[in-house]
Amino acid sequence: MTSIAIPSSALINERDEKIKAYKVGQIARAAAIFRVDEIIIYRDPKLDESDFIADVLQYLETPQYLRKYLIPIKPSLKYAGVLPPLRIPSHRPKDLKIGEVRDGVVRRVGPDGTAWVDVGVKALALLKREKSRYKLKSGARVTVRVCSTKPLVVEEVEPREVEEYWGYKVRKAELDEVLRREEVVLTSKRCHKPGIGEIASLKSPTLVFGSPEEGVHEIAARLGVKLPSRCWNIVPNQGTETVRLEEAVIAALAIINFLKS
Repeated sequence: MTSIAIPSSALINERDEKIKAYKVGQIARAAAIFRVDEIIIYRDPKLDESDFIADVLQYLETPQYLRKYLIPIKPSLKYAGVLPPLRIPSHRPKDLKIGEVRDGVVRRVGPDGTAWVDVGVKALALLKREKSRYKLKSGARVTVRVCSTKPLVVEEVEPREVEEYWGYKVRKAELDEVLRREEVVLTSKRCHKPGIGEIASLKSPTLVFGSPEEGVHEIAARLGVKLPSRCWNIVPNQGTETVRLEEAVIAALAIINFLKS
């Protein structure tokens, strides 16, 4: 499991809403390419655009046929049209195949608990499921496997049972909460270049990035948060004066992916 943590001030240098959306889209693409499991937005009081960043990230991760049910119309998604599609395995085409896994949304629940799910085709699918500890509600997102197409019947499965990459989760947090994780890695040009073994030894790293104006050290100092000792310079000998956040995310994930594969 790999997680990345970016500040709520990640877009502090941008004024154009279209550019802001596009930059978040680049981070989403990087996360999908390198199979990131979780994107954390940690609060920076200097500029808190957590909601905007989360809205764009969640929109991109949601399969196209579910967006009209799960994603309400809001100003933050005004420029959704410029966002690059993720094209991850959970974004299935409309053609159904028996045995395939896809995400759906519960459209109707009967008095006896029987549920019907929209899986991206015209007909609703009957959801076959064993008695569970929780009750499904209309509007809930579920991961299902297609059991038959005539009639259309699906069964519930856990996303972790799916061998393919199934997307990332998005959540908001405080920086000190993020830094309490076991395998936290700060990224900064002030830090040392990690060795191959140092990178490959981490099983579930959480990579923490700074903002375009301040590194993690400066943000933490301003917040009075104590930093862990593990800190990497993932772009040593950089040829530019600065490395943009979206560029640092791509560089860090590419290195980790290559060494852990």
